[in-house]
Amino acid sequence: MRILAFDTTTSACSVAIWLDGKTIGSYHDAMVHGQAEALIPAIEQTMTDADTSYDDLDRIAVTIGPGSFTGVRVGLATARGIGVATGLPIVGVLTTDVIATEAAEIFKSSVAVAIDARRAEVYLHCFDSQGSAQTKPVCLLPEAAANIVGDGTWVLAGDGAERVMPHCGPSVTQGTPSLANAVVLARIAAARPIPDVPPSPAYVRPPDAIVPKHGGRLRP
Repeated sequence: MRILAFDTTTSACSVAIWLDGKTIGSYHDAMVHGQAEALIPAIEQTMTDADTSYDDLDRIAVTIGPGSFTGVRVGLATARGIGVATGLPIVGVLTTDVIATEAAEIFKSSVAVAIDARRAEVYLHCFDSQGSAQTKPVCLLPEAAANIVGDGTWVLAGDGAERVMPHCGPSVTQGTPSLANAVVLARIAAARPIPDVPPSPAYVRPPDAIVPKHGGRLRP
């Protein structure tokens, strides 16, 4: 199975071409902004490096959040565009699942993923040592996130971990990765069934930008 996988939900643009358990092309560039402009060139370059065309692919894998609202929309819109043009199925994976899977493999420990949600908040999602979710992702202040982790033995991963760590007890340690890895995303997507409908964004909290009531008029 050959998979094109990409993530733009965190502070990076990550792309991978995965073939039957092996990475044959990859790209990763840390960036807070600019994923919309960087993603398509990164995909094209990675596919060229992997000597892969769209006709060679079996599916697309994309992270669906939680994370940057703009990044989530960029990734999903790109996946859907490629899917419509090529007929390829799309598998969506939570960003926290990708981070937790890699962290659990590295540390063999329960993992709490904290992703920077801006506005002084984090997205928190807790997993066991096998990388299986134990809670649903929530958006809350770092102090509240530390209260959920409590005094348990956790590895705290994700780019919001440094916000939570000062409020945690001594049994909680900060680990890696801080961002989602497209190679891990592809591996997860390879083991999942093709969904009946295209993936939807996992926003956790309402988007910052909303449609104004009455079209912006003071009165209807």
